Amino acid sequence: MAASARAAHLHPAIIDFITLMEMFVLSGSDIDIDFPAAVLPPEHPLLPAIENSPRKMIHTAGVNNCGGRCVINAYEQQGCILEIGTDCGRRTPQLRACVRGRGYRHTFLNTQRLRYPMKRVGRRGEGRFSRISWDEAIGLIASEWRRITDKYGPASRYPQASSGNEGVLRGDSMMQRLMNLDGGHLGRYNNYSSACVHYIMPYVYGDNRGSSAIEDVLNTQYLLLWGHNPAETLFGTERNYALTQLKQRGVRIVVIDPRQSDTALAYANEWIGIRPSTDSALADGMAYVIWTEGLYDKAFIDKFCVGMDEEHMPANIPPHESYVSYLLGHKDGVAKTPEWAAAICGVDRETIKRLAREYATAKPACLMPGLGIQRTGNGEQTVRSLALLACLTGNVGVAGGGAAGGLETGRHPEINFPKGENPYPGKIPCFLWSRAVEHGEEMTSARDGITGVDRLTTGIKMLVNIGGNLLVNQHADVNDSLRILNDESRCEFILCADIFMTSSARCADILLPAPSFLEMDNFSHSWLYGDYILSNNKVRAPLFESRPEWDWIHELAGLLGHGEKFAEGKPTMEAWRRFLYEQLRSQNRELPEWAEFIEEGGYRFPPVTPYVAYQEQRQHPDKSPFNTPSGKIEIFSNRIYALGDPHSRPAIPKYVACHEGAEDPLRQTYPLQLLGWHTKRRAHSVHDNNPLLEEVEPQRLWINPQDAAVRNINDGDTVLIFNARGTIRVPAHVTTRVIKGVVGLPQGAWYTPDTQGVDIRGCINTLTSTAHPTPFAKGNPQHTNLVEVRADR
Repeated sequence: MAASARAAHLHPAIIDFITLMEMFVLSGSDIDIDFPAAVLPPEHPLLPAIENSPRKMIHTAGVNNCGGRCVINAYEQQGCILEIGTDCGRRTPQLRACVRGRGYRHTFLNTQRLRYPMKRVGRRGEGRFSRISWDEAIGLIASEWRRITDKYGPASRYPQASSGNEGVLRGDSMMQRLMNLDGGHLGRYNNYSSACVHYIMPYVYGDNRGSSAIEDVLNTQYLLLWGHNPAETLFGTERNYALTQLKQRGVRIVVIDPRQSDTALAYANEWIGIRPSTDSALADGMAYVIWTEGLYDKAFIDKFCVGMDEEHMPANIPPHESYVSYLLGHKDGVAKTPEWAAAICGVDRETIKRLAREYATAKPACLMPGLGIQRTGNGEQTVRSLALLACLTGNVGVAGGGAAGGLETGRHPEINFPKGENPYPGKIPCFLWSRAVEHGEEMTSARDGITGVDRLTTGIKMLVNIGGNLLVNQHADVNDSLRILNDESRCEFILCADIFMTSSARCADILLPAPSFLEMDNFSHSWLYGDYILSNNKVRAPLFESRPEWDWIHELAGLLGHGEKFAEGKPTMEAWRRFLYEQLRSQNRELPEWAEFIEEGGYRFPPVTPYVAYQEQRQHPDKSPFNTPSGKIEIFSNRIYALGDPHSRPAIPKYVACHEGAEDPLRQTYPLQLLGWHTKRRAHSVHDNNPLLEEVEPQRLWINPQDAAVRNINDGDTVLIFNARGTIRVPAHVTTRVIKGVVGLPQGAWYTPDTQGVDIRGCINTLTSTAHPTPFAKGNPQHTNLVEVRADR
């Protein structure tokens, strides 16, 4: 704790103790800063003063992009956080923290924290910095801000996407507010998680409301979890509770995934392994069985769908452009039989037939996709193909069914920090930011998906990265990203604020220390799904010289002449927090008074009728048509057909082979498909520095015994994973829980190169590619990669 942050009410002995702790931490000693006994003997005179001070339980909540939003009960004593608890009350489902949430203390309160503002003194990327004051840091930022804006204009400034803090009061939103007051910035759309589903579902259903409330799954008779792993990702704090209930009722649950995930182990009656990026082929094979055996819902198709077969095509479209014509091979001469699908996706034909019949005949049946399957080179087609199956079987708009698309099912207004309008109209797909640094002036709307302007007039010259690790670690092709970032003639200024010296922070020109969520007040909404809002109540003062982003961005706004407009009469974070809550409460009078909300740590809304995606459209089609040009579900899209790109962007859902997919000739050189997944021990790259969570799941390469045998690899051997983009050295885990021809590496490990440039931690993005973003959304294809593996002997 910085001396300036010490509370005046503390016992003098405690102040002496904290000073002693600072000395240990600043010296780099590897100690746990929360336990006095770690540095003081039992007879030390300071210990009684500490032990006799009150022990308090403070409600807070996680703010990382974790998949869950859980209750965190922190037990504090004289500024020390002694332990982390969670929701173990009588409410069901409980908002209970998983192993990640229970591990926050060891993640954030340790000796690796950034301690004070710093400026770069070596070459960019070397990680060499010099300590400076906050005043000097803010002055340098303001100076570079003015210089770059005056020279290149607002389009040269780019606030990077980040999810280290997904609370309402988050630094990237505050920075966008300031930039908007100062002429604007280069905007972005999409995100790394769900670009394809968000982009393409409006073409099918007309919106992104295609996911029913999780409670509705309890009405299903059959659940198909397709690339969905909530046992590890959580995907909403309440989801696994619903799946547990479903399993207890004896409902059949099938998991489709290249890896036998923890979800497959915990919930599934059957695990079906599939080659990555071939999901559309499996869907086509299933659809062939459902159509040819007459298992489809003809009444639903007749009434609600456009383009399923030739009978339901728009006018003036040539023959054989419907989905069924494709399925039966009327145009290309290739019927999409189970045998055809099996050769591509690796699922045997009899399993495809049985799966199709099970799904089509169970009434209702729910196909629940995950997001990993659309983070592939053909992700939009995967999303459309699964929606096609839901439509083919008539499961759309019925309780217990599922439309297999979209994400947004929020049922209550949310608190949003006001960023204001961006005066600069141009936006790029968020995955293409590194291209905008290196080739910004060459990017166009037609080729690169730029919106708002036809082309960019400048590359990105100023990058602001607050609470994120996307500059390097979480972006594709780490080595190429570093090459681009370290060229100071392109991006001329990089500002980072973070808690640790991540691989992204090492690229900063100015690096600022941030507090963890335990050291600041905030709000947390549920993660996509859930009827509650949580209060993040500060547990202790910020460590060292770390400051909440509001404090220094407000000061920066003052230097730039926007202080009053930026604050809008609310000069502190606490003033904004109170204002935003009261604003929300004016829309929801059921919310408690401010004091009660803070005391209780949040509020849980009363139960409401679970949302069923497109139930209104199905029950009242005349009053509530789908929000598409035809008013129906568009299996065939006239808008996509007009693009004139039938190979990469076909007008119907169909399998399209992709770069570094199962059929790429590059497999002769790199024969293994590399799959990443969201591990239970990290939230993206958060928690990778936590040694206790390393025991939950060590970072290692999963490889099938048959693939290991031909490479003379044994379990525990150190292996090299490589392709033309880089090399990783990690231990091997030989297991039948990943299919032959596929290797798996959990995403989120901190990139750590040795002297030869080989990553020794296991950062999967050492091997992923930026060369081929997805065709429609220009989204993230980071689960589509080819590699080779050999023993490192």
